[in-house]
Amino acid sequence: MLSARTDFSAFIGIDWSGAKGERHGGLQLACAKPGKAVPETLAPPSHSRWSRPEVMACLAELAAQAGDQAVLVGIDFAFAHPFDDYNSYFPRANGLVPENPASLWRLVDDVNADQRHLYGGAMFQHPIWGRYYLAPPKFDADRYQSRRRLTEYAAREAGKSPSPTFKAVGADNVCTGSLAGMRLLHQLKTALGAALTVWPFEPLKSGVTKLVLVEIFPSFYFHHLDLVPDKNAAAKAAFLNRALYGYDSAGVAADFVAAGHDADEADALISAAALRHFASNGCFDLAPAIQRVAQQEGWIFGVPPVPA
Repeated sequence: MLSARTDFSAFIGIDWSGAKGERHGGLQLACAKPGKAVPETLAPPSHSRWSRPEVMACLAELAAQAGDQAVLVGIDFAFAHPFDDYNSYFPRANGLVPENPASLWRLVDDVNADQRHLYGGAMFQHPIWGRYYLAPPKFDADRYQSRRRLTEYAAREAGKSPSPTFKAVGADNVCTGSLAGMRLLHQLKTALGAALTVWPFEPLKSGVTKLVLVEIFPSFYFHHLDLVPDKNAAAKAAFLNRALYGYDSAGVAADFVAAGHDADEADALISAAALRHFASNGCFDLAPAIQRVAQQEGWIFGVPPVPA
């Protein structure tokens, strides 16, 4: 098994976007190196904004270049839908219902095969699966429920919980980003095979794993420190640095102003610092009862495995 506390060469925080289109200001990447240095923002390769396929190519390159130490990457989307409440992602659905995360990712990618830039919105129009999503333009999801994963209940008790994964409307929509992210997980796993470990669905293996992907929730990392980034507060250096210091990281320059409509760059920076911090504090270790659920639903990295 990989020693997750010591064997990472870098920690990459990615603030994700599921919006339609090619490039998005909300896509922001930051890298923290081992130690306490402030994380650095990663610029896109050929444009002022990242595209999702470019992010995927970047991750594949990180895996190819990794040596003896793996790279830990956190991405801001739900890695799976709720499962444990009904023992199904899509209760009462007709057809071949996915029974595990890998088959869920494959389903989402197959349904969206004709959608460019890893967009996942075709799920909303599907005659079977679309009935489960609260999404435009019809809002007629007769099987939609405000279901939550176990990790979301735990996150709420520990600071802040994201919205339900089937809710694709409102400013707190995590659904479109999660569907785009599931496409990325399927395609990246297909391309990299055993070199990629998606936690907590797979064990980390020393000498084989080059890239470890975990689910993150940037807002949780602020709230976990009793810092509430209202009204774009995280875009400002003073507020962001209070959070960075809380994760044993050096701070940004005093004149720093985060890029992105919702201070997305700050979310990437705090996520990279939190990944570095939590990787050294046993956050890969889940109790057997929690692990059983997490292997179907996923787990937000850094959320205490037992509700406080």
